[in-house]
Amino acid sequence: MTNRDNSIDPIDGTISIVTPENITFRYSVAGPFQRATAFVIDFLIRIGIIIILLVLTVTLQSAIGDVGIGFFLLSNFILNWFYGAVFETYMNGQTPGKRLMGIRAVTVDGKPINAMQAVMRNLIRTADTYPLVTPAMFGIEFGDSAVYVSPIIPTFVMGLIVMSMNKRYQRIGDLVAGTMVIVDQRKATFGLIDVRSPQVLQIAAMVPATFRADQEMSQALAHFVDQRPRLSEARRREIATHLTEPLSRELGLSPNLDPDILLQALYYRAFVSDAQQELAQLSPTATIQYQAAPQQASGFGQPPVQLQSPSSQVSQPSRPSGRPPSGGLLR
Repeated sequence: MTNRDNSIDPIDGTISIVTPENITFRYSVAGPFQRATAFVIDFLIRIGIIIILLVLTVTLQSAIGDVGIGFFLLSNFILNWFYGAVFETYMNGQTPGKRLMGIRAVTVDGKPINAMQAVMRNLIRTADTYPLVTPAMFGIEFGDSAVYVSPIIPTFVMGLIVMSMNKRYQRIGDLVAGTMVIVDQRKATFGLIDVRSPQVLQIAAMVPATFRADQEMSQALAHFVDQRPRLSEARRREIATHLTEPLSRELGLSPNLDPDILLQALYYRAFVSDAQQELAQLSPTATIQYQAAPQQASGFGQPPVQLQSPSSQVSQPSRPSGRPPSGGLLR
């Protein structure tokens, strides 16, 4: 999914990213105060870990000698330089401080950052701390120690100046790594959003059994279904048309199919792992009753869908709405 255009709303700091499929995703850019608070939280966590390591080193000094000091110095180095990089790599752009503040580092295209970007933006953080000042400027004295006149206290003035000069609030490390920090608006989800209706199931049955959604298509389908309740009917059709025109040709489907319903059908086929079994039950002699998820849970309110026929009935209870990261059962 490639960014074609993006802009920042100067009022609320919301960035809009338009994909090649003309789907617009909006993110709220995290400001300096949110990021500073997250940094302080992470700094305190690092200090706490360093104190624990120091206590262990002193306690074991008599047993392990200078090895303990070497281990402490090495641990301190790794902690200071790679703390943020490791957490952002394995916690999808978040450190403990960022998670507590509800913010996340992503690429300028809104994608998750990779390990190289996480390492780069954290290693270059030192450039954002300049200029450094001496403890003497704050009246802190260490007697005759050289520390008293050594520039060791970061001011982060450089980082603040750079952030104020671009609309995404990117510091130097962000500019080099191609990242930005956004407010994490992810909501807890359970199961799948229930899109089943007679029209959706009918079109889903037309989709070839060989259909497989790759990662980018899965993300596009999921975002569309997630945002669909917030879009007007005209806007839904406008967005859906850009996706369904090439997909209809690729899948050999009629170009006259409703684009909105077709995307819901593809979402159903992409994320419901037992879709084929459910569709196989749609025969002239079968009756299938689905209970849609409650509107307040899924954000996509639909009345219960019933496919009536004069014979037997197969009932399947609903599950709470939402979307798992990959396929799931909608039962």
